[in-house]
Amino acid sequence: MPRLLPLSRSNPVDPRLARMLWQWLVLGLLLSAALPAARGYSVAIGWLWYWLIAAPLLAQCVLHRRRLWLALRAGLRRDPVPRTNARKLASGQARRSPAPTRKRLWLRAA
Repeated sequence: MPRLLPLSRSNPVDPRLARMLWQWLVLGLLLSAALPAARGYSVAIGWLWYWLIAAPLLAQCVLHRRRLWLALRAGLRRDPVPRTNARKLASGQARRSPAPTRKRLWLRAA
């Protein structure tokens, strides 16, 4: 049976679809902010906030799911040794300061 869809890892995102979804999302946010009725319920359509905000946002997430997944994995990955602590660890163990003498204790008390 022939494969109808190529199984390549790099499925390019159609820029026309991405731009249309961004415009739909921005328009929905502006309408929801400007018109209180756009946040309500319509008998013909249903919850307007879903169709104006949630649906285009969900479609963007589905469209860019690979890029979002890679960003999430990169954010959750930990470095074995942070670069700021690498210099401290390379210098060795910290040295103790010399123990205070009685004279120093007497001067501190005064």
